[in-house]
Parts: sequence; structure tokens; C-alpha cells
Amino acid sequence: MKDLEEYRAAILRALTRACDAAGAPKLTKAEAEALVAELTDSELSDGMPFNTPEEVAELLLDSGLQ
Repeated sequence: MKDLEEYRAAILRALTRACDAAGAPKLTKAEAEALVAELTDSELSDGMPFNTPEEVAELLLDSGLQ
């Protein structure tokens, strides 16, 4: 990832693409944006070397923060 905004955007894309077993979106765009907004720049920069955007999205979905 080039920078935090690109990383944040990739997490948002992964969240909005996530579907349940029936194929329905797990989150609305607004819900996904709210989840991503919870992540600080510091948290993102700390995690970037270790977690792909898809992994972060999965962690957010599993956390139940919606």
C-alpha cells in the first residue's frame, strides 16, 4: 500500500464486498464507512506491515462493532 488513504479505501472496498451465505451484503455502505472511520491513522499505520486490507476487514466484521 502506498499510503494510509489507499489502505483505508481498500479496507472499505473489502467491507462493502463482504456478503453472507445467501449472497446479501453484510454491511451497507454507510455501516462500512462508519467502521473504517473508527480506525485511527496510527492504528492503520501500525497494522499496515502485518495485515492486508482484507484481513482488517475480516477482523472488523468478526468483531461485531457494526
